[in-house]
Amino acid sequence: MRSTRHASVLPALILLLPALGACISSEPELTRKKLLERVPKSALALDSDVAWLSDDAREGRRAGMQGERDTAAWLARQLGAIGLEPAGEDGYFQRFPVPLAARVGDAPSVSKEVRLASGQRATVRQRGAMEPLFCSTSGEVTGSLVFRGYGIVDEERGHDDYASGRVDGAIVLLRRGTPADDDASWGFGGSVLHKVMTAKRNGAAAVIITQDAADGEPLRFSDGHEANAGIPCAYVDPELAAWLFSSDHEEATAAERAQFRGVLAGAAPLEGPGEVTLDVDVRREDGVATNVLGVLRGRGEAKTIVVGAHYDHLGLGGTGSLAPETVGQIHNGADDNASGTAAVLEIARILAANEPPPGDVVFALWSGEELGLLGSRHWCEHPTVPLDRISMNVNLDMVGRAESNGLEVMGVGTSPPFADWAHESAAAAGLDAELTVSGFGVGGSDHQSFLEVGIPAIHLFTGLHDDYHKPSDDLIRFEERGAAQIVALCVDFIGRAQRGGELAFIEPPKDPNAQGGRRGFDVRFGSRPADYSETGGLTLAGVSPGTPAERAGLMAGDTLLEVGGVRIDGIQDFVYVLRTHKPGDVLKTVYRRDGKEESVLITLDSNVVE
Repeated sequence: MRSTRHASVLPALILLLPALGACISSEPELTRKKLLERVPKSALALDSDVAWLSDDAREGRRAGMQGERDTAAWLARQLGAIGLEPAGEDGYFQRFPVPLAARVGDAPSVSKEVRLASGQRATVRQRGAMEPLFCSTSGEVTGSLVFRGYGIVDEERGHDDYASGRVDGAIVLLRRGTPADDDASWGFGGSVLHKVMTAKRNGAAAVIITQDAADGEPLRFSDGHEANAGIPCAYVDPELAAWLFSSDHEEATAAERAQFRGVLAGAAPLEGPGEVTLDVDVRREDGVATNVLGVLRGRGEAKTIVVGAHYDHLGLGGTGSLAPETVGQIHNGADDNASGTAAVLEIARILAANEPPPGDVVFALWSGEELGLLGSRHWCEHPTVPLDRISMNVNLDMVGRAESNGLEVMGVGTSPPFADWAHESAAAAGLDAELTVSGFGVGGSDHQSFLEVGIPAIHLFTGLHDDYHKPSDDLIRFEERGAAQIVALCVDFIGRAQRGGELAFIEPPKDPNAQGGRRGFDVRFGSRPADYSETGGLTLAGVSPGTPAERAGLMAGDTLLEVGGVRIDGIQDFVYVLRTHKPGDVLKTVYRRDGKEESVLITLDSNVVE
């Protein structure tokens, strides 16, 4: 929800902004004194920009959605007002595709041919009392209807609901849950996705799941999952399931409904009376997201610095959210990353209002970061400035909690002078918060895209907190003075970097325990490798219930090929990825299943037990 914490200062800020620009427009150089004098004014500007970016009207700025498009247009106007030249492919814009969250289209239906009371035959379609499953694909399937109990095959327990044979081309009805009261003891085998995939591997063309009255709340379609089983799947309530198995007439009799409840209770295999049709519409589409780029021309030949921050966030939750129960609530992302976006704008204002810098400075507002660094990676693959003209990247991601958490400057190990410059620039900015410099800072944000193409990069970050990737990350918790000092630090650092000549790139070590590396955060993926000595991929022995791997649809037998842009040749590559990311990061995961390559987005969560 939009906070009104600063309602009293915003009107004054609006009146002050023209004067603020005028008071620095004649400054010939940025001395330490002038940087410090600017901090209170920057704090006001930052607060105003974060308030706009994190307002409910932006709808969480999810890449590819209306709130992100509105934000991109606003950012372009800000860059123009500052006086930056366009640096995109279409003016200030560079567009690229992003996956949209799966959504339900037309209501699902089941139908069958029946004999009406008049004696005539007709196809009767039923809607309502049913919903697509999160792992469903779109499609209409007609086939014989068979019931295969819980749909579980567990060799250790001697349980096989497909012992009677394959179900090629059939629509398979399954009961939710497991044969035992303790569903957890059956592990992943009792999950909805595993039931669907087991049915598919036994030849099913579609799957319907129903439940007994004791099985809890009905299943609902969830935007929080990314799995796609590749066949139509739906939940139907027990009354509708009983109708599907009823005799050849329009309604299921009371006796037939009672008989079906008995079948569910015993979970015995059952053949339906004939063919039925299942029609499901789940839309998995790509949208268009937009990077916003402007350039401040320098006075000399120093190489270009790219100053960037991602402006997208999580929209209404789901993928990336660490509060899965809040799907549908706006995630405003005041710290992540309205704070960094506002900081980039303020850095641009300060540099544009003074003597031109020694070289060009590109200001880049990335989209798609929350979906796996998509915007910055797209730019590095399709740069609007030749990469050999780029000396370094400065990345600001979550810089809104310096007063509470201090400041970490990651990536100082990627070029020799960075560590000293970071300390000197912090002193020039009067930064009272604790400053930590951290090795190579691999993973987790857009600076990684630059490191992957051999460009030195630093990442400014004020730490994780309880509001991270939750709806509670809102304006009321933004610490504007600390963010203003980080802006001053960056302005000073940029000057040092452009005066410092050619910057050597030091490639981050692959071993996360190597000198200068960073342990990262305790994250959970949820898979179990089958062979720790395997090379050329990492085959899974299984996945754990309730984990990111399960929610994304990974299964025993899948072979991981690439996670988060890193090729997986063995267990060490996989460990490296986990140690360089944090909970809430979304990693594109490429895997091989039944000889075919597939990909899915996986949201890491935390190993920490709360």
